[in-house]
Amino acid sequence: MKKLLFFTAIAALTFTGVRAQSDKGDFTIAPQIGLNLSNYTSSEDLSNKVRTAFNAGVIVEYYFNDRWSLRSGLLYDSKGTKITQDGDDYVEKLNYISLPVNANWHFGRNRNWFLNFGPNLNFLASAKADYLGEEFDFKDDLDSTFDIGLNIGIGYKFVISDNTELYIQYQGYGGFISIIDTDFTLLNSTSAINLGLVFEL
Repeated sequence: MKKLLFFTAIAALTFTGVRAQSDKGDFTIAPQIGLNLSNYTSSEDLSNKVRTAFNAGVIVEYYFNDRWSLRSGLLYDSKGTKITQDGDDYVEKLNYISLPVNANWHFGRNRNWFLNFGPNLNFLASAKADYLGEEFDFKDDLDSTFDIGLNIGIGYKFVISDNTELYIQYQGYGGFISIIDTDFTLLNSTSAINLGLVFEL
């Protein structure tokens, strides 16, 4: 199933390239910062709560035409969860370097709206837990330091000048790889509200 979703996304990107029109070839770059609401999804019933964290990085896009582009970049992406026990919070902080490879569909009368979707590759940078004011590393306890999942997001761009736009975006992520080897799955899940400033190159 994972391979099917991955190859479907690649096929979609290839298809958009075939449909490229005369205005293809435009590049943009966008520094981005966002608020992350992360948790785990599981086959078991968990009592975990949302961890509030952040993401920051740079998004680049290559435009095939005025409707389709290829969206990628590099982000520092905070994930994890929070558990409250006897009034005390136990927080797991999983921090990844993320590489999205997404198709981006631009729509609306002036193409200000956009909808992106596709795979997201995540490489674990650190895994720390915070409990009763003490922080400890649990990276070696994780089954996988790599995560791949599905990105989907929607946003709107505000024109600032001829070569600059400001965007606000909701981005969702669901992981495919269980982060620990147990009898049940434990998958990363994130919702984010992002702000970015787009510069045309």
